[in-house]
Amino acid sequence: MSEVKKPQSVLCVHQGSELYGSDRSFLQSVQSLRRSYPQARISVILPAQGPLTERLQGLVDEVLIRELAVLRRRGFFRGFWAYLGKLPACIRQAQADCRGQDLVYINTVVILDFILASYLPGGRVFIHVRETPGILLRALFSLLLIPSRARLIFNSSFTRNAYAMLAWKSGCVIHNAAQDYAFIPPVSADHAGLRILHLGRFNSMKGQELLLEAVAEFSPRERQKLQVRIVGSEFGQQNSSETRIRRRSRVLGLDGMVEVLAFAPFPEKLFAWADVIVIPSIRPESFGRTAIEAMSAGRCVVAANHGGLREIVTPFVDGLLFRANDAGELHNCLRQLLQDRDMLLRLGAQGRVSYRRRFTEEGYETKFRQCILGEGRLM
Repeated sequence: MSEVKKPQSVLCVHQGSELYGSDRSFLQSVQSLRRSYPQARISVILPAQGPLTERLQGLVDEVLIRELAVLRRRGFFRGFWAYLGKLPACIRQAQADCRGQDLVYINTVVILDFILASYLPGGRVFIHVRETPGILLRALFSLLLIPSRARLIFNSSFTRNAYAMLAWKSGCVIHNAAQDYAFIPPVSADHAGLRILHLGRFNSMKGQELLLEAVAEFSPRERQKLQVRIVGSEFGQQNSSETRIRRRSRVLGLDGMVEVLAFAPFPEKLFAWADVIVIPSIRPESFGRTAIEAMSAGRCVVAANHGGLREIVTPFVDGLLFRANDAGELHNCLRQLLQDRDMLLRLGAQGRVSYRRRFTEEGYETKFRQCILGEGRLM
C-alpha cells in the first residue's frame, strides 16, 4: 500500500475491559496498528473501565467508555426486551463513531451494534472472529456477518472452518501470539512433585471440575506430591461457578492440595511456580491462548484434544493432548509427568522452541499487517 493510502484515523472496538485472553489479543492488535501507522489517530471504545484501559493509555489517542450492544449468553434472554429497546440507539451511535474513520477494527463477533454498522459504506472494516459457540449461535453470527462489508480475521483454522457459511468471504487466519516470558526461570529438575496450574474464566466450559476429578484419581501417597492452583474469576459479580469448584474440591477430599485463587492479570509468577499448565476445556476452544503463554514460559502443556488447541500442541513433542472430557485420560497424562521428570522438562523446553517459531508478538504483527494491507490469505 502506498504512503498516501495509509489510514489517518483508526477506530478499535472491544467487548471487554479486563486482561483475559481476548483482551490481551485485542491489545496486541492495537499495538500492531500503532506500530504500522504511527501517525494515525487511534481511538478505542470499551464498555467499561478496567485493567485493559490502563494498558491502552499512552498507546492510543483516546479511550472512550460507553455502552455497547454486546451479545452475552449470561442473562441475555432474561433481559432480551431491554436489550432490544436499547439497540436502535446503540446502532446510531456506532454508525456515528464509524463515520469518517479510515479503518475500523472490531474485536470479536458479539458487538452487535458495530457489526450492523459495518453494513454501511465507508472506510475499511475488519472483524476479528474469536468465538466458536454452539451451532445455533454460530448460525446467527454467520447470518449477521454475511451482509457485512468487513474483511474477516480468524484466530485459527478451526474457527475459520466452524463458520462454513462464510467460507466465500474474504478473510485471513492469524494465530494469536503471546508475550515472551524468556525471563521466567526454567522448571527445576530436582523437584520431586508436580505443580499443576489451571488459568482461565470460572465457567462450565473451562473444565476446572474435570481437572479436579482427574487429580482425585491419584492415590493418597501420590497426592502428597501434587499441588494444584485454579486461578480465575467469573464475569461480572457472579460467583456460582467458583462456589461449585470449591464444593467439588471439598467433596473429592482435595482441600489442602487445591488452591482456588483470584484472577491475576499478570500471570508471570504463576507460570514461574507451575510445572505443567492444564487446559481441560469441555467445549472446543477457538484457539487457546493460555497454551502459547505456557509455551513461552517453557512449561509443559496438557490440553484437551479438540478445537484450536490441536493447532498449538503437537503430542509428545511440545505437550500432551488427552481425549476431551475424559478425566481418566487426563489423569494418565498427569501421572506420566509425575513419574517422568525428564519428559516434563523436555516437553516444556520444546514448547519454548515452538513458541519462538510460531507464536511470537513479532510474527503476529507481521501477519496482522499483511492482512490489513490485503496481501492475501494467511495460514
